Amino acid sequence: MANTLSKFFNRLFGAEQPEPASSQPKSAPVMEIVAAPKAPEPVVVINPEAVAFAAANQAEAASPPVPAPEMPASSPVAEKLIAWKPALPVDSLFFDWVMGYPGEGGSIETEQVVMQALYKLLASDLNDAVIVPRVPSVIPQLLNSLRNKTISAGELSRQIVKDVVLVGEVINTVNSALYNPADRINSLEKAVMMLGEEGLRLVIAKVAFRPIINLNAGQFTRRAAPHIWAQSEKCAVACHTLARDIDPFHAFLTGLMKNVGLIIAFRLLDQTCEHGKFKYSPAFQPIFSSVAATLSYRIAQRWEFPEHVILALQQQAGGRKAVEWSPLGHLLHTADLIAKMRLLVNHGQLNSTDKKLRVGLNHTEISCFDHLNEIQLYDTTGVQQHPEAQT
Repeated sequence: MANTLSKFFNRLFGAEQPEPASSQPKSAPVMEIVAAPKAPEPVVVINPEAVAFAAANQAEAASPPVPAPEMPASSPVAEKLIAWKPALPVDSLFFDWVMGYPGEGGSIETEQVVMQALYKLLASDLNDAVIVPRVPSVIPQLLNSLRNKTISAGELSRQIVKDVVLVGEVINTVNSALYNPADRINSLEKAVMMLGEEGLRLVIAKVAFRPIINLNAGQFTRRAAPHIWAQSEKCAVACHTLARDIDPFHAFLTGLMKNVGLIIAFRLLDQTCEHGKFKYSPAFQPIFSSVAATLSYRIAQRWEFPEHVILALQQQAGGRKAVEWSPLGHLLHTADLIAKMRLLVNHGQLNSTDKKLRVGLNHTEISCFDHLNEIQLYDTTGVQQHPEAQT
């Protein structure tokens, strides 16, 4: 599976050069993480603040840190990026909502069982197809074809037609309000011509990630997965829309990748918790989210994403030291919170008129939040094209 995913994402990101052959054996997997020490009470309960970032710290100990992109010698020193801190506790509100609002309190025993299972998962082989589903086989072939500038729409259509879900996504996209055709388009070949290469890449990426996020398993996943997938789509669209000096397609993929670890963590809840709800302490949510973020960036490493994408995902896990945000990591942090707020407003969990929702956001980010329901994924002109807000 590792080779299949590697080829898929090499094609996805336009990699031209194959890796040089080496006679040396591969180094130990970077997923090896020191297991939690055997003690009567795990550190999860004794020191929540330290454990909140344990996964990220273990990840750094297991492998060399991902290097930040080098700046040309003649470039000025980049301005230090400051992460946006919402006036409302957006992360905890979103987590409580997808967990079904189990009530106040906490079960130390249940929290310990869950966290020990998560740390065990971090130390396992995340290439296991049981944990992370395979990418549909048609997608690597199609992405490889997209790099061939001479390929015809008919040839692309013959490849797309092999995947029913992909056909439906392409047809629905060209018949959306963005393209607004005079008559409904049912011809796949005509739809491919209208979308163009960039539009097809976005459709393919969305279809590839959907089975990973939208998994129906136990009670936790069945309740959370629809909301997590909806938030993932909005986060990816927000990343794509707000990207300025960043490749919009890379930003879109990073947004989709953000919640992969979270849905896997929810699947683990299905396996470790007998009941569909359990009360948890205030320290549980940041710990759980940090481990989930670490899972996302570990999987991105396994799939050989570009270094700046891995770094952006790694930064979401936090750590004891203040994060020195990369441009993509900073964008992902903001887009993720904007998408969560939008979804909470849409489902009546927050009031759209609450001024606290927009405190600290710039004009473009506020516009993205206000119009995120209306922004068409394949519209690269930005949020200014949408004058009315939908709540």
